[in-house]
Amino acid sequence: MTDTRGRIHPRFISIGANRIPASSDWDTNSGFIAYGAGNVIALWRVDETDTSPSGVFATLKGHTDKVSAVRFVDDTSNSSSILLSGGVDRVLRVWKLVQPVDESGIPRYELLAQSPPHDGSIVDIAVERTGSSHGTAVSEGVGRNGKSTIIASASADGNVKIWRLDLSKEGEEVLTHLQTLDTKSRYLPLSVALARLSQTSTGSEGGPGEEVWILAVSGSSNYIQMFVGSTEETKSGFVPAATLTGHENWIRSLSFVREATTNDLLLATGSQDRYIRLWRVHRGSTLPAQSAGSKMMIMGQALSNKAHRFSAGSTQEEYSITFEALLVGHEDWVYSVSFRKDAADGKTKLLSASADNSLSIWEADETSGIWVCTARMGEASGMKGSSTATGSTGGFWAGLWSPDGNDVVSFGKNGGWRRWTNSGEGEWVQRSAVAGHIRDVMGVSWEKDGRYLLSTSLDQSTRLYARWKSSKLRSFYEFSRPQIHGYDINSIVSLSSTKFVSGADEKLMRVFGEPRGIAKMLEEMCGIQQADMNSLPDVASQPVLGLSNKAVNTTAEENGEEEDEAIEKQAYPPFEDSLSRHTLWPEEEKLYGHGYEISTIGCSNAGDVIATACKASSVSHAVVRMFETKTWRQLKPALEAHSLTVNRIAFSKDDVYMLSVGRDRQWSVFEKVTEGLEEFEAPYKAMQTMAKAHTRIIFDGKWVPLEAGRVFVTAARDKTMKSWELRGQEWECTETFKFQEPITAIDVLDQVIDLDGERFVVLAAGLENGAWGVCKAKVKENGGIEGWEGWIEVDRYIVPDRTITQIAWRPVGEEKGFEVAISSEDSSVRIYDLVI
Repeated sequence: MTDTRGRIHPRFISIGANRIPASSDWDTNSGFIAYGAGNVIALWRVDETDTSPSGVFATLKGHTDKVSAVRFVDDTSNSSSILLSGGVDRVLRVWKLVQPVDESGIPRYELLAQSPPHDGSIVDIAVERTGSSHGTAVSEGVGRNGKSTIIASASADGNVKIWRLDLSKEGEEVLTHLQTLDTKSRYLPLSVALARLSQTSTGSEGGPGEEVWILAVSGSSNYIQMFVGSTEETKSGFVPAATLTGHENWIRSLSFVREATTNDLLLATGSQDRYIRLWRVHRGSTLPAQSAGSKMMIMGQALSNKAHRFSAGSTQEEYSITFEALLVGHEDWVYSVSFRKDAADGKTKLLSASADNSLSIWEADETSGIWVCTARMGEASGMKGSSTATGSTGGFWAGLWSPDGNDVVSFGKNGGWRRWTNSGEGEWVQRSAVAGHIRDVMGVSWEKDGRYLLSTSLDQSTRLYARWKSSKLRSFYEFSRPQIHGYDINSIVSLSSTKFVSGADEKLMRVFGEPRGIAKMLEEMCGIQQADMNSLPDVASQPVLGLSNKAVNTTAEENGEEEDEAIEKQAYPPFEDSLSRHTLWPEEEKLYGHGYEISTIGCSNAGDVIATACKASSVSHAVVRMFETKTWRQLKPALEAHSLTVNRIAFSKDDVYMLSVGRDRQWSVFEKVTEGLEEFEAPYKAMQTMAKAHTRIIFDGKWVPLEAGRVFVTAARDKTMKSWELRGQEWECTETFKFQEPITAIDVLDQVIDLDGERFVVLAAGLENGAWGVCKAKVKENGGIEGWEGWIEVDRYIVPDRTITQIAWRPVGEEKGFEVAISSEDSSVRIYDLVI
């Protein structure tokens, strides 16, 4: 592929976060947020610049199963960014930020090293946190030499492994295994935290000084295990130091910080008992002043303040751990706690995230020293529904501080992030964040004029993306969540500017219409105008026990107009809480007829007919059913041609022909009948069926533009793509193009392009391994195409990680340029620019 006249540039990535508290982190060096998203690590640039849009800009591929732990290594001595990740695949990986190597300017992370596998899934990774952002350090840099440090990884087999990370080395030597700590039997570690107790300036022979470390481990019990170790203790390594008791349920999160005024370490522990406990690690034989008594009274309850004493290091210096404070305020499980120490004033703050749908910021009162909640973000717990103990999966799963402490972020059960910014007056204001599907994305469909994009997924939701005109770079954002369903949704197609139809595992199709509130918002924020806005329904609501979004025509007194105006006049695209509550589209019709799960839906270019198919293993079920879109009556008879599941249905540009391809390795072409039709009779009749058109399953088939002739293209698991041209009354194979992987999705640009005086048809092809590329074929003077060739091979760094399920070129309309949308089984929706 030596042709350099075209290149692909990523424009937008939407992907949701894994619902795992330890799977995200905010980097102090790069300013990026990394979070686990399925098997990949999504990298999110929080703020937009003049040249770089905000949002997810890349996904790191390498893990073979779900990513469950992500941690950046704070390295003030090195401008680079180091990322650690672990997952259900049991392997710990080390990534490093390198300079962009192409004109796109996309920051790139390369895999430096990976560990031998644990015996169980990795559930958390502990790294030392430096002062200004997250917590504790006595020395500056990653280690005393700025190149090495100690890290710990906990896994579901009950073990915690200690590693030395040395960036001065290369290859597998970057990561060295030092020790494995075996926790008690039948104990699942859920969180680990690591801090440096002390460090001598130089060693006995002028080398690096001794580093003394403390490690906290918590999990599926109500106690915290404390270990201490030093670099001088090469034989014994970390040894048990204390067991902290007091919590009444599993302990989900741990965080260390070094207090500026006393130089003591503080440890925060968040538990499923709804409480946060603070513990003080004090150096010396004398106990801290506030721990003089053996009991503390809080809320009328006596709390033990037993001093846990231990010694550490080659000098056996004495330390103590005492209970410091009990933070009461959350009404459900505490998933995450994270300390921050401000560089300016040295104040220590704690951020906590809970299943009660709230983020809380805690700070010690300057006068009394009592820890109080100074800010609370999220919703009132009464809006949450059932508690975690009774089956709720809501709430906030993690809380992260920005490097400067002026922002906090969190994500919830839908995989969408929420962000708050400190206004400077003590008020935290919500800002735009990122969101995305959390399971396989099965389909994408552009609105007929290409003004917005729809996607649907096995996470039982449908989403709408459009350009926000106030964005400097006119970036895409999610503006609506039209359908939230009770079944996995397999297919979607746009019927018009205000309607779409989707098909799910429930064996029927549902038609949705755009409500007036969403239309007004899209007009105000995206410049998308609707001519018949006054005829649209007001809002939609979802019954508690129903699957259908119902249209609700409300009056101002019933709060309908107030809700519409709130959506219309807001300064930002809808936030995650609004998307799932206030941006539904009302359902207009249900279409019945199929006996099994819907597999695909096609719509004529005129928008007057849709064709549908379902999963099938017999001729009677592998039929194509047709519905007209005015009264939604089924057009009979159903079209029989296939014996197994039909995978894709496509109409020619002028709707004269309809193509279907399927699992039975054959394609069928149906021709439109315009005369002699009875009322509600199917307007298409079988023209030709090609048995064994490919040697394996045919996944996709599309028509080329009319100006290139009567030609369609099919793509299959046999790694071949074939062109079929109408010659007389028969369709014949004229071109075969071979790929290295099975082809799972294709789409043809709806216009012929001119390159150096020659005319070409352009096709995007997606593969089973997530790779994709652009092909082109020359248009012959007398009609037809010839000479398929690879044109643009898309960089592996910017493609999906798993099978591509659908590709859709944006219709070339008012918006200039060429854009292609891709859905993938890695739960992502991606939009790329084709730059010529």
